[in-house]
Order: sequence, then structure tokens, then C-alpha cells
Amino acid sequence: MRRLVWNELMPKDRCVVRMMRPLSFAELGYVTQLYLPIIGSDSFSLYQLLVHEVQEVSGAAAESTHRNLMLMSGLTLDRLLLARERLEALGLVTVRRRENLQRDYFYEYMVKPPLTPNEFFADYVLSLMLLNKIENIRYQQLRQKYADHLGAALDQEYTITEDVTKDFHEVFQSLKASELEVHRGSEREQFLSEMEKSYPPAPMQAGFEPAVDHPLSLSSLRHYLPDNAKSDKVFSKEGVEVLYRLQHFYQLDSWGLGQELRDWTLYKPDGSLDSEVLRKRLIQRYTDDKLVRIAPSAVPGEEEWGPGQLPQPGSEMFVRVCRQLSPLTLLEKVVGGRVSKVFLERAESLLFNDGMTVEVVNALLLHTLSSMQMELPKAYMETIRDSWKAKRITTVDEAVRQILERADQKAQHAEKTRQTKTGKDTPVRRNGRAVLQDKLPASVEWQLSQEQQREQSDQETPQAKPERVKTIEDDPELKKMLESLRKRQRGV
Repeated sequence: MRRLVWNELMPKDRCVVRMMRPLSFAELGYVTQLYLPIIGSDSFSLYQLLVHEVQEVSGAAAESTHRNLMLMSGLTLDRLLLARERLEALGLVTVRRRENLQRDYFYEYMVKPPLTPNEFFADYVLSLMLLNKIENIRYQQLRQKYADHLGAALDQEYTITEDVTKDFHEVFQSLKASELEVHRGSEREQFLSEMEKSYPPAPMQAGFEPAVDHPLSLSSLRHYLPDNAKSDKVFSKEGVEVLYRLQHFYQLDSWGLGQELRDWTLYKPDGSLDSEVLRKRLIQRYTDDKLVRIAPSAVPGEEEWGPGQLPQPGSEMFVRVCRQLSPLTLLEKVVGGRVSKVFLERAESLLFNDGMTVEVVNALLLHTLSSMQMELPKAYMETIRDSWKAKRITTVDEAVRQILERADQKAQHAEKTRQTKTGKDTPVRRNGRAVLQDKLPASVEWQLSQEQQREQSDQETPQAKPERVKTIEDDPELKKMLESLRKRQRGV
């Protein structure tokens, strides 16, 4: 189908170019060496044109039209639009379209710096795209050019580091608070307010970090669907929810998930996506190490836990990990690498079959690993899962409360059991084995207790001479029974 460019962009449409921050000479070299083979000469010349349209001092350009861009670059309107879209796809340019009440369009182009070589080669997709364009020899030359051999050697040889940089207040100790005060209504406040209003600076950012946008984009996923798939059914409300959850669980981007959606066997006869088949496919692809994934975002303080050391329930790190990591990423962090198919299926089932939230799944995984010596027994997990589902646990805070209450109950039960065992008489042992002792009849025990009380009373008051009472020795039947029990206790 032929694209109607005139419906998207007109030569008369006005535009202005801005810059996120000034570009260095080295960064322009990165675009030439790393991006040019991928984006092509049209996009490269357009990027150079946009960069030099911007005033280096203010960070913005004067108003122009797309006709002027066409004349300057020598590109037709359709080639100009295609070149611009390549720049957008690689994160070098963002485009914002403004509209007034008269339905006039005004385009704002924001020029962004390229990735550094380290960031570029760390991006799996960009690195392979460049390799496919320039082949092995040139690719190796670029890697050698941007390699830091001395830095790598220092990291290996000088492993003990200490940051001795002084902060602002250590250097400027004489700075007084009165020097920074601006009183309301003063002449200085009026002057500063007038400067902000009359001369607003360009919105450049010194700390801007360039990055290629790899989130899940439904519009881009449509291009990967096979002919037997119907996009309206694939991207239904339920289908989109499943795709987003799979994307987060496996840490996939649009390109990685799109490669899996190409398979025509994933779709039902009505053109909808069979989510069960897709889930099984992703499990197998991960097990076979064929799944293309993105690097998970770092969690502050994650170096404090890992294999053999889990965050404590109720701690800030425990809550942060449960909220920010996917269950698969959490398990990989715990085991120090790829996880087994059993671990993967247990975590995946909790999320997709049982409908638990991500943070609760993470809390359950950490609790089970901590309680069961770094294992995930199915029966134990199902017991906790059913308990939490019955109590409608949906947040990590509620899960932590249940974990701590369970730990308290377990500690109390252990203490009670210990006290009970301590209070019992030590069993009689013979040849290393405990000897079972028969219990005396209640009448005999009562008679013995009475005799012990009388003997104790006699010892305390020897001068008293109570009259003699009958004992067990005086009753032949009781005497015979007592002797029989004593013989059995002695093993005779």
C-alpha cells in the first residue's frame, strides 16, 4: 500500500529545532562511525543539518519550514520523512507536533546526543545491526578503537578503591546563609523575576543520558504479526494485559517479543493469540537460551544481597526488590545466573495461573527460598499461596505482615515445645534404649503419696507419736501388685 506522505506532513508546515544539550566533537564522531551504517546517508545528513541549525549559545534555532529543510538537504518530502523516522527510532531525534485553534501545525524537533560506544555496544540490537552492515573486520576495528585497555588493567590490578573527592561544602566553608537570601518584594527578587520572564533559557539538560527507547510498543508489534493473526483480537484488553505481563516477567522489548509473535502457530483459527501456547514457547525459548532479553534496571543497594544472602523480610531492601524486579530477574539474582526450568515454571505459574501480583509473587519466592534452604518445594509454596489468596493478599506490605506473624507463631510454638520437653522426667534407659515404664494405678499412687506426706510430717515433728495406720505392706493384695510392677520396671 502506497504511503500518502502529504496526509502526514506538508512542505509549508513550520518547524523549530532545539537541542537537548550541546554536542561534543567526539559525539558527532560516534554518529559517523556507529550510527551512519545503520541509518543511511539521508538520515545522517538530516541529523547534521538539524545539529547545525541550532545556535550553540542558546540551544534553539529560528523558525523555519519543511520546505527549507528539503532545499538544504536535497531530499524529497517522502525521503525527508523516512530519514526523520530513522533518527526517531534510534533515539537521536524526538518530534512534537503543536496545533493552534486555526488548525495550523508547528513541529518541534529535539536533537539528542548519541549513545557512547560503551552503551552502543552493550545494546544487543544496535550492536548486531551494525555488525550485519559493516561485517567482521570493520566491526573489530571499531571495537579496538573505542576499547579502554588501561582502564580494564587498572580494574584487575588495583582492586581497592577509595573516593577522596571533596564535596561542595568542604571547599566553600566560608559561604554564609545571608549571601543566598532573596527577600520577598526586594529589588533583587524583582530583577531575577524579570530576567526569567524576558530571557527564558533553552531547556537543555547537562545531565541528560541518551538512550534508545526499547519499551513495549503495541504499534510496532503490529508489524510482526503473521497473516493469520487479527490485530484487533490480538490486542484486545485481555491480550494486551498478557503481553505486558510477559514483557515484564521475561524483560523483553518490542523487538524481542515481536520475534516470538511472528510464529503463525501461536494463533487460533479466529485470529486471536493463544496465550497458553505463547507462554509455553517462551519457557522453552528461555530454557534453550534463545530468548533475546534486555538488561534489567538496577535496584539501589542490590549489591547487598545475592546468592546465599537474601534480604530480610520487612526490611527496606526486601520491599524495594519485590516492587521493582520481575520474578524471573529476582530468581536469576538469587542463583547468580540462569535459573532451571522448574524454578521458572513455579514462578511463572504463580503469576499467570494463580493471578497473584508481581510483588506478592516475589515475596512468596523470597520467603520460600529463605525457609526451605534455597529450594522451591511445590507443596510448601501451594500451602502459602492458598493461605494468602484466601486472605486476599495483594501487596508486598501485606505479605510481609503475614511472613512476620508466621515467624512469631513458629518461634512461640518452638519455645513452648522446648519448655514441655524440659519439664518431663528423663526416661529410664537400659543398654542405650528407653525402657517403657508402666503407670501405677491411681489408688496405689494415692496411697504412696499419703505415706510420703506422713513420713515428711514425722521428720518435721519427731516428738509427736501419732497412732499407727495401715500401709500398703499391711495389705497382701496391694503389696503383691506393687512388687510385680517394680520387677517389671527393673526388667526382671
